[in-house]
Amino acid sequence: MKAALELSSKKNRDGLYEIYIRIQDNLGKKKRIRAKVAVKANQFKSKNHNLKWVYNHPNHQKINADLNVLIEEYNDLMFMSAVSKKAFTPETVIHSVKKTHFTQSLVKYCKSKMSQMLNYNHKKGYQQTLNNWKAYTEKEKLGDLDFKQINVFILKGYENYLFENGLQASTVYTNLKRIRSLFNMAIKEQIIKVEDYIFKAYTMPKANKSKKEKLTVEELKKFASVVCDNDSLIKTCQQAFLLAFNLAGVRIEDVLTLKWSYVKKERIEYKMEKTGALNSFKLTPQIQTILNYFKQVESNSIYIIPILKAGVEELSNEEYKKEISRKTALVNKYLKIIAEKAKIEKKVTTHIARHTFASIAIKTSNGNINFVQNALKHSNSQITQTYLESLDDESMDDQMGEATKL
Repeated sequence: MKAALELSSKKNRDGLYEIYIRIQDNLGKKKRIRAKVAVKANQFKSKNHNLKWVYNHPNHQKINADLNVLIEEYNDLMFMSAVSKKAFTPETVIHSVKKTHFTQSLVKYCKSKMSQMLNYNHKKGYQQTLNNWKAYTEKEKLGDLDFKQINVFILKGYENYLFENGLQASTVYTNLKRIRSLFNMAIKEQIIKVEDYIFKAYTMPKANKSKKEKLTVEELKKFASVVCDNDSLIKTCQQAFLLAFNLAGVRIEDVLTLKWSYVKKERIEYKMEKTGALNSFKLTPQIQTILNYFKQVESNSIYIIPILKAGVEELSNEEYKKEISRKTALVNKYLKIIAEKAKIEKKVTTHIARHTFASIAIKTSNGNINFVQNALKHSNSQITQTYLESLDDESMDDQMGEATKL
């Protein structure tokens, strides 16, 4: 007897039909095992036409090749059993075949790796990529793809799907970079082989450098001059942004977790959450004015910016990061309103305070990279140089204007 392929009579939860390998002995006893492939009903023919069972499927060539390997492996085992006159049953055949052609699904593997990630933002990024991947495979009716089932055509389709849904080139690149990382991790853990690394054949999309948004000096003055009611949330968000700018563009998480206990004599000192680097600033008149405002409106909070509740740092890392993310979204909501009132036609967010400081600092320091690097707490000057290059083209515009004067 020979192994054969057949299609399930019922749809799976993806609306597809599973392909099964049917093993039958001389007594008519049958046993079926999933081939871990699911297709539409009209994409499968049980009769072999030149080693083709699956048609009109984005991955039909790879699927047919894998199915052929499966069939041959089962048939070879049954042939050897017959030659050696050993009795076999469908169960013993299935048990004896090595499942080297079966690999873990990308989705399941990604979930297992995410469960081990301690960094919330890292985990959140992989979750976004996983959601995009599942949406794409469901749209194209590809089912739950194993690593070996993913080919260049499918990766290109995923890339196009991301672009069609309005994602920027850098975001599309990041999504595919995470998929590539999953392949690398799976190879390292010997879940798949080196020859299964499809990214040798697939060309990654270009990640165009995005221009970092920032405020000019005039726009910053307009932003600061917007009148907001004292003790209002919108005023709190406005002052939080200005405090971040005056503290060399400190990141929003560090702003929200600044405590009054960090203010010592004429300085404010704290550790940056992202890098652990120590920051120490002299209390300038601008910083002191902001501190005085918050001291008047909310004297009971342990935090300078009275947005977080006491005890938030005692939460688990994931819950803590989620709370920071929620409060950041809240602040950004009010920054947008302030920008509209100031007639600033830019998307103002918390991180723009950092961009704005870097842009103004490099000009006022006559191009002193070391000063800006130290203020931003970058590990090396090349990072600062790359950071500044993406801020704007004003310096180049000014120099071109001078160079082309007649």
